[in-house]
Amino acid sequence: CERLELARQIGELKQTTGIPLRNFKVEAEVYERFGDASRLLGLDENLGRDLATFLISKAVEEQAVHRDTVYQGNALRALVVGGKGGMGRWIARFLRGQGHRVTINDPDPAESDFAEVADLSAAAPEADLIVIAVPMSVCPEVLENLAQLGVKGVVAEMCSLKGHLLSIVEQLREDGLRLVSFHPLFGPDVRMLSGCTIVFCDEANHKDLDVVRGLFGETSARLVDMSSAEHDRRMGLVLGLTHLANLVFARALSHSSIGASDLSEVAGVTFTKQLGTTREVTAENPGLYYEIQALNQLTPETGKWLRQALEEWLIAVESNDEEGFTTLMRNCHTYLDDANSEETTP
Repeated sequence: CERLELARQIGELKQTTGIPLRNFKVEAEVYERFGDASRLLGLDENLGRDLATFLISKAVEEQAVHRDTVYQGNALRALVVGGKGGMGRWIARFLRGQGHRVTINDPDPAESDFAEVADLSAAAPEADLIVIAVPMSVCPEVLENLAQLGVKGVVAEMCSLKGHLLSIVEQLREDGLRLVSFHPLFGPDVRMLSGCTIVFCDEANHKDLDVVRGLFGETSARLVDMSSAEHDRRMGLVLGLTHLANLVFARALSHSSIGASDLSEVAGVTFTKQLGTTREVTAENPGLYYEIQALNQLTPETGKWLRQALEEWLIAVESNDEEGFTTLMRNCHTYLDDANSEETTP
């Protein structure tokens, strides 16, 4: 429609002039104007704000689709190891969308719309870029295999954790492997990179890191640099604790004598939101989620914090300590509100 075509043209203008995809200050002003207009028309202000949210999201999506396919460098010969898995398919399609020549390697007999190579020994040494999208426990073996093949291109692994790779990664880099570690913090179903984060671990050679970072440099994703150790420390909470909390919630519900459908029948807003998130978590790949817990050295400490938090809440309730309960809630609100203010800063 005309509105989306205009949004696409604005996106191209933003791209060529270097203007950020989103301006949260302007978006907030639009929300308020739509809310005010609804009120003047005798309608609920939330209706106007919801309409503004919908229109803004569609405009951003249209602009992001254009921006996320932009790549300023030369076309690369790219090989995706594990190209039939969820993130393997995603990165292969992303690279093809940028104009790179993509082939994949994967023992899965399922059909693929990419050219396939069964043997890495011939394809890997010819590739400019090799992206590894295999289970975390398999990644060390793949890295060692590539090193033995004498590959000359950049090798990029995208594991959700890095600590279990550190010793082998350091040795392989010393031996000449151009290895880069990065982590897309989203799943294979993502349609646009606006609002998505990609972490790049900064121990790699800067030129090699620039090759991988450059793939996303013109996209709408937020690019973050940090050490592998800091990455895993944060992932212990961002992934590990989040997964555990949702799995504990689901397990606690299953221990009750009330069916999930019966609970949904009387669900309020908070329960409905939480149930939606928890349902998504429990539907994910159990093998991946196990590895995220088992391969992170922070998991024991995360479990301790989770037990401590539950104990603090229960002690406050069981001892009839309303003041203590209130203090805990206010402390939590203050902690989370600080994070929210940083996210919404233009």
